[in-house]
Amino acid sequence: MLTEFLSLLCLGLSLGFEDEKKNEMLPKPTLSALPSNMVEHRGNVSLRCQSHFQNVTFMLGKLQDSGYRQEQRSTGHEAEFLLTHLEPKDAGMYFCAYKTMVSQEWSEESEHLWLQVKDNDDGRGAPAAKK
Repeated sequence: MLTEFLSLLCLGLSLGFEDEKKNEMLPKPTLSALPSNMVEHRGNVSLRCQSHFQNVTFMLGKLQDSGYRQEQRSTGHEAEFLLTHLEPKDAGMYFCAYKTMVSQEWSEESEHLWLQVKDNDDGRGAPAAKK
């Protein structure tokens, strides 16, 4: 009887420890633009999200558009999201996050990256589209 109790106690403690680990906040990823965050009209850019962990799912989002979301699975520490044929409406603040196979919870968001798309008319970066 005592052996069964101790076995169950050990199992409960180990499961509790796993739950604790799952709820820890994952460190913020970093987001960068290649070759630059200033893009020509109809140009392309890669947004690179990097984490401290391997084998994660990355997510790219846009601050001004809650419906914008891309996900990409990676076996390494990073994922690149290729954005092509950019228009001024694509300008704005982007962020990324990731989740591990163990946690299935999204990490904190990266610092926001301001993507600028040059307007054909005046060559300046277009402001983020407002909705």
